[in-house]
Amino acid sequence: MRIFLLLGVVLSVEAVCAQEVSLRLGGKEVALSAATAQRLAALAQERLARCGPNTSQHPDNFGLAAAGVEGRWKRLEAASRLRVVFAAPFVTTSHLGGTLGVSEAIIGLEDKTYFVGPDFTRHGGAIAEHLQCEYLPALELACLPELAPHLPARYRETCAALERDAAGRIVLPPPLVAPSCS
Repeated sequence: MRIFLLLGVVLSVEAVCAQEVSLRLGGKEVALSAATAQRLAALAQERLARCGPNTSQHPDNFGLAAAGVEGRWKRLEAASRLRVVFAAPFVTTSHLGGTLGVSEAIIGLEDKTYFVGPDFTRHGGAIAEHLQCEYLPALELACLPELAPHLPARYRETCAALERDAAGRIVLPPPLVAPSCS
């Protein structure tokens, strides 16, 4: 009885994480189970908890590209990506100083440059692009077994080469295997 009660509490806590989760890969929307959607939302929040520069607070790090953030958000929305609308906003902290509220996120997948990324957030009407967000959650996200059939072979090959701990979480990969995440 205790196990079922505990499981119910854990599931209800995870269910609060996201209001909406959608995954688009290879030009198609991918149907997600409730458990996979919540796992993706949790990994997205973990990925975005701490990042490097962002276009809102550190536009000089992006040069003229800082002005085109809304256009890049819209392009990524139509491309391969994970989109999460969080049930409750959270705060992302920049390594360079400052915090931003996050109520929605789009994380790119199948990008030619990045294994995972680029990363965008929105809170109210403000959109920001982020660089250098948490690395290991990005790998966990891209290496979820539920996504493997939908992602290109390079993802499966890279994920197979990553070392995992006793709990199955990815640990810091060797430099020759480590893919680029924005």
